[in-house]
Amino acid sequence: MGVSSEDAAGTSAFGRSVLGKNPQQSILNVLRIACSEALQQPDFAARLQEIKQRFYVRDFDGIFLDPANLPVYTAQYVPRRALCYYELFSHPDLQEILRTGPQILCLGAGSGSELVGISAACAHMTQPISVHSQDYADWSSILQSLETAVQYKWRVPHMNYSFSLGNLLSISPELEAHIARSQLVTAMFVFNELFVDKANAMNFVRTIVRCLQPNAYFLLVDSAGSFSSVKVGSNSYMAYMFFDSLAAYFKPVIQEDSKWFRHKPALEYPLPVENMRYFVRLYRRKQ
Repeated sequence: MGVSSEDAAGTSAFGRSVLGKNPQQSILNVLRIACSEALQQPDFAARLQEIKQRFYVRDFDGIFLDPANLPVYTAQYVPRRALCYYELFSHPDLQEILRTGPQILCLGAGSGSELVGISAACAHMTQPISVHSQDYADWSSILQSLETAVQYKWRVPHMNYSFSLGNLLSISPELEAHIARSQLVTAMFVFNELFVDKANAMNFVRTIVRCLQPNAYFLLVDSAGSFSSVKVGSNSYMAYMFFDSLAAYFKPVIQEDSKWFRHKPALEYPLPVENMRYFVRLYRRKQ
């Protein structure tokens, strides 16, 4: 199943009473509040250019381990992803999971796209939902700003947020336990980055297989372009192929190799908001 145009159209109905008639603009309004200080930094453009240059050479540590980069990164990259994730989590299969009041573990999610997108998709609900963001860089102040803006604009007391530090290339027993007690685990625009260390990236795959409980879900999302192509030996593979090959353990629920998210026209935000192309896999752990 993919995210159809009917599903996308229906996202405005989800939580309309909370997010208003234009949910996408409401999401950007939350981000504009949370990122207001970063957007006013005099060196914003220069620092953003440095971030883009480091992305080009895959110097992720150079980006994320410099605290001064984090507010700029959030202001630039979170808007399009938060909008995309709102649409994705409004998919009927993910809405069904959210209605159970799950514990959600978002891996590599420090910048807050998942926090905002999931909160928007859950704004119409009342059952308690826990969103735990994990990352190897300390995004706690960024996430606090986003949480404050979400509660100020949408008033979602049923949402519970938390954050922990941890490296997915060196998985701790605490993180393994957190995976085991979560009903939904997400890895969104993070799996490809793990392949700077192929051996430990494959250990991450094994950890998900071992720790995810039967009938729990794993959501994998990343770029649909060549950036997600991983070379192993003389062959290249798209990142999702590693989990697709594990049919004995995972049943695909949503499976789409290339999906465009295109935002509505005439949205207001201090920076251009780009469209994005991604792949999506939602797996259910088999018994």
